[in-house]
Amino acid sequence: MVVKMNKNSGCSRRFLTAVFAPWLTVGLATFSLAVCAQQDYQLGLGYSVNDMLTVGGYFSTEYAVGDDSEEFVVDDVAILAYGNLTENFSFLAELESVDFFRHDFETGSSESNVPPAIERLYGDYKFSDTYSVRFGKQITPIGYWNLQPINVLRETTSNPRFSREMYPKFLTGLDIYGYTPFDENTGYHLYFQGTEDLDDAYININIDRHLGLSLDRQLTCRWHAGVSMGRFDDLDNTATRYLALNTRLALGKLTLFMEGIRDLHESNSGLHEQSTAVYGQGEYRLTPQHALIVRGEYFNNELTGIRERIGILGYSFRPVFPVSFKVEHQWHSDSGDNLWLGSFSVLF
Repeated sequence: MVVKMNKNSGCSRRFLTAVFAPWLTVGLATFSLAVCAQQDYQLGLGYSVNDMLTVGGYFSTEYAVGDDSEEFVVDDVAILAYGNLTENFSFLAELESVDFFRHDFETGSSESNVPPAIERLYGDYKFSDTYSVRFGKQITPIGYWNLQPINVLRETTSNPRFSREMYPKFLTGLDIYGYTPFDENTGYHLYFQGTEDLDDAYININIDRHLGLSLDRQLTCRWHAGVSMGRFDDLDNTATRYLALNTRLALGKLTLFMEGIRDLHESNSGLHEQSTAVYGQGEYRLTPQHALIVRGEYFNNELTGIRERIGILGYSFRPVFPVSFKVEHQWHSDSGDNLWLGSFSVLF
C-alpha cells in the first residue's frame, strides 16, 4: 500500500496518525517490556522473552540533499525474532518495511509503504564446525558488504553499486557452510536456489535459479580474503555467471577493504554482455566513537549502458555501538548526481 499526501492537505494529521500509530504502539510495547526487565535488557541485543526466543528490531532515517533534490526518509523499520530451539537448531525471522515514510521537499509530497515484507526467514542446523545447513530466505553469502544489510552496522549510509546490482542480495534455498576439515582458517558456503523468491518485495534481481560457492580464508591475524563464483537465471531469461573477489586488512585504527565482481550475461537470443563493479573503502577510527571513511567505486554495465565513477567522504559517530549518526558527501562522474547524505539509525 502506498499513500500519498500533498503539503497543504487538510488530512495531514490523520495521515501521520494512521501511518505511525501501529508501529509506535509496537515500539512502545517493546520499550515497556524492556523497562520492566531492564536488568536483563541491553540496547542492541534484543529483549529475551525466554530461553528460546529473543525479539528485537531496528530503524533508520535518511536525509539527502542534491543539486535538484531534497528528501527525508524513514528508510527501514524492522522487527526481528530469533533464538535457539535446541542446542543445534536456531532460527531467525525478520519483517521489514522499506521506505516506511518519504517526504520530498522539492514537490511537497509524501508517501509511505507501511505493510512489512519478509526480509529474512530461515532455520540453521549445526552438525559440526565443518558442516551446517541454513534453509529458507537468507542473505546470499558473498563478500563483506552484503553480509551487513542493516544501516546501523555499517559506517556509511549508502551502499556501493557492487552490492546493489551485480548479484542477488537474497537467496531462497539452501546454504551448506562451515570450515574445511583440512584447514580451520578456511570457510566455505555452497548455496542453491531452485524456485522464485519467498517474498520479492525487496528483491534486487528476480531469479528462479542460483548456484554458487564462496570460500574465505584468514591469511594472517590482520589479513582476510575470499572468492565467490556462481550462476543465476533471472525471470527475464538471462543467465549470469559471476566471479567476485574480496580482501580486508586491519592495521590498528585503519581498516582497508576491497571487493570486485565480473558478470557475464547471456540471453536466450544469444546476446553476450559483461558488467564490472569494484569498490575500495578505508575506515580510520579516530576514537571508539568517531570514524572517517573514504570510498571509491567503479561501475560498468553493458546491459544498461551505465558507466560511473563515485567518490565518497564520510563521518560516523557512535555514542554506543547500536546507535549511529552518519554523514557523507558523494561525488559522481555525472556531477548532477552529487549529494549530501545523512542518517540516524538504532538497533534494539
